[in-house]
Amino acid sequence: MFIKLVITLTFATFCSAAAAKDFYVSPSGSDKLNGLSPSVNFWTKTGPFKTLDRAQQAIRQLKAAGKFNQDITVHVGKGIYQLQSALRFDDRDSGLPGQEIQWVGEKDASIISGGITLKNCQPYESDNPNKILSCPLDANTVVNIKGDNNNRLEGNAPKFELFVNDRRMHLARWPDNEWAHIRVPLNEKTHFRVFEKLPSFSGDLSKAQVHIFPGNDFYDHYAGVSTLDLDNNLITLSSEAIYNLAGGRRFYLENIKAALDNAEEWFYDQTNNKIFFIPSSNLVPKNIVLSSALNLLMINDASHISFKNLAFRYTTAHAIRVHGSNNIVFDNIEINNIAGQAINAIENTSITISNSNIHDIGYGGIFISGGDRPTLTPSNNTIDNNRISDFGSILFGLSPAIEIQGVGSEITHNLISNGNSSAIKLHGNDHLIEKNEISQVCLQIGDCGGIYSGRDWTYRGNIIRYNYLHDFLGYELDINNFKKTGSIIYRYSGARGIYIDDAASGFEVFGNILVNSGTMALQIGGGRDNRIENNLIKIDQLAILVDTRGGYFNWEIPRSSLATMPVHSAIWSKKYPALSAPMSQDTWPEGNTIQRNIIITPGVSNVSIVRYWMPKQTNTIANNLLWSTNGNIKVDFGVLETRASGGNTTWEDWISRGFETNSLIADPCINLVGNKINLTCVKSPISKIGFKPIPNDIGLIF
Repeated sequence: MFIKLVITLTFATFCSAAAAKDFYVSPSGSDKLNGLSPSVNFWTKTGPFKTLDRAQQAIRQLKAAGKFNQDITVHVGKGIYQLQSALRFDDRDSGLPGQEIQWVGEKDASIISGGITLKNCQPYESDNPNKILSCPLDANTVVNIKGDNNNRLEGNAPKFELFVNDRRMHLARWPDNEWAHIRVPLNEKTHFRVFEKLPSFSGDLSKAQVHIFPGNDFYDHYAGVSTLDLDNNLITLSSEAIYNLAGGRRFYLENIKAALDNAEEWFYDQTNNKIFFIPSSNLVPKNIVLSSALNLLMINDASHISFKNLAFRYTTAHAIRVHGSNNIVFDNIEINNIAGQAINAIENTSITISNSNIHDIGYGGIFISGGDRPTLTPSNNTIDNNRISDFGSILFGLSPAIEIQGVGSEITHNLISNGNSSAIKLHGNDHLIEKNEISQVCLQIGDCGGIYSGRDWTYRGNIIRYNYLHDFLGYELDINNFKKTGSIIYRYSGARGIYIDDAASGFEVFGNILVNSGTMALQIGGGRDNRIENNLIKIDQLAILVDTRGGYFNWEIPRSSLATMPVHSAIWSKKYPALSAPMSQDTWPEGNTIQRNIIITPGVSNVSIVRYWMPKQTNTIANNLLWSTNGNIKVDFGVLETRASGGNTTWEDWISRGFETNSLIADPCINLVGNKINLTCVKSPISKIGFKPIPNDIGLIF
């Protein structure tokens, strides 16, 4: 019996071992080995491959020989795997359902790099007060480096970046840390006078470019400089600005060797093939790297592949690109020091990005699309439990941490912080945005939302639920002051917590906590059929704004979208019945519900806490609880049917008009610690409005 048991266990162990195929890769390995062992034995030619390409080739050979009948795991050992071009995956690299191919590294130790390390850096000249270092380059090192094909990146700057001790350096610039400003445009697109005095730069200025917000606070781009007229304080761009130039708008000049005078600045001397830079104060520059590879990983028409415990660094465009693929998993990965997006995934299904750390990104963090809108087929893409920070470092505006398109994606339990742009931007239908924590976003732009969508009546079925947004304001020109006085003042303002912009409709915004999240906690910009319910808002500015859009908005945009989508089909009319119903006034915000929300404010004098510009009919405002520590609640309103309006009207006057019903002013007895709601009295009045508990598990799950 004992012998039989031993034989049975031995056979079971053998079968278990045979249920998976393992390959190994290590920087100390060799592509002449068989890749079947983590340790090297040159006598038997057993040991790890040296390159990722060789491991990929081994899997393809195995599949071509008809021997793919088990899971395959590629164990990527610790070390740096330097790539000059992307590792490309297609259907030949795919797994099968229940038979996946996994690429697994050692966390924080297996690094896939598109960088080139610079050596032999020395102090520049004997008289060197700025402590400039000079690094020689081989003439062939940078000649083939390409940058992202992006019309917002024009000019003569290098296509690569410089990183020292893993910190992004900035091209030599003026002003060093602040912005310069347009005094007056001399034509619409290219020529302007500068508000500040231009420095008397010496030397070659032919490679100079500007980073500019030409006409607003949300759209920036880079342009080359045709001429710098230092005597007359004039700049002429070599290509047209995307928006018309406007007085007071900001820019800085960069890529000027004469401006190399501040820590963490650099310049590429193309003539002499040298990199010049000034390291951070009191830090020895130990790791000096140029980004070189355009991308690191490209996946097309592949499936059932996972990547775990890997780090991706140093690209001149997106780190990872995925197209037309399904069942791809990125888990516990790190992506940083990237010029473009961390992950750009177009037209995919069942893509999972989880438990990862994405930071120091030039554009946005993750862009993902999938599903089919006409049939409302979901993509089942998931972005869960990731930490995303320090994004929008190159392009500040329109570079969100996460952007989704299509149908049926889920964004859950992410921590998003410290970004120049929006946190989450969504387009399409039936997305779930749930239990994310968002803070310190919109740092360099105005007209910005922590969670943002806009410009489409047909974006229906989206749920924004149980998120915690706090502590951000935006950044924008005080345009009224500029027009009155000519003085340029930028203020921390212009952000919204949840921004349903430009006629976006059919959103459910439920159970969110918004604390000092922008100039407005929540805005509906002319949209329809939105449900704003059970949210807790604590703010010293505007809590909720519903507007009817100004004359600037082109209503043909949502009308066109409505005409091109099958809103009267069986699936659409059943799922979104309000969308196919007649509109009494299509430019009015109709069918919205605002109820059971709690608003807490210090009650700033003569400042309205809510602003409703909407028709009384079809909209519902009811059962809300408002509380001011000084008892001062003001309302700004406009009733569109009667044209009755009031600015900073009293609460009593507002209620007497019968627009808002069953709402009350009372102390909710709430002590808010982070996203945890603690009641400080036994009989809190929140029960009178039917306020429902908000879950505690918001944010990262450790």
